[in-house]
Amino acid sequence: EESRVAELSRYSQQSRWLSNCAEKESMVDQAREANLKARQAAEEEQRKQLLEKQEARQRELASKEMERQMLDQLKKEKKEQDRHEREMQRICDTSEELKDLERQIKMAYIKKERAAQHQEALLLRKLEGDREQAMEELMEYNRQLDIRRQGERASERRKQLTAQKGDLQKQMLE
Repeated sequence: EESRVAELSRYSQQSRWLSNCAEKESMVDQAREANLKARQAAEEEQRKQLLEKQEARQRELASKEMERQMLDQLKKEKKEQDRHEREMQRICDTSEELKDLERQIKMAYIKKERAAQHQEALLLRKLEGDREQAMEELMEYNRQLDIRRQGERASERRKQLTAQKGDLQKQMLE
């Protein structure tokens, strides 16, 4: 029976050892699976970041291309505008009709300026005449006022003399 107990004891140890091994193997499998999932998640994150970088680069390239096209368009428009202005200037420089019109416009401006100066001179003469007329009227008014005052003084003096004469006559009669 001892052999049976020893055999059962060995069997029990083996069983525990196998159970322990199976448990450790299960833990290793779980660790491998966790590591695999972590690696897959990291790879997926790297793929997303790479994709985002590629998309950002594509957006940047598209933006730069759009800027380049807009710049080219602006240059083209500026060049066309310059060409058009040069053509207009060439036409203006070579057209006798336009030169005649320019001369006529200059003459019209000169005539207008002369007319304005003439009107200004007339206005100044009128204002000077009005001022002289006002001065003459003021002087005449002052002269008339002086004559009236002299007349009033003379009249007052006559009254005084008459009153004095009357007083003297009274005194002589008394």
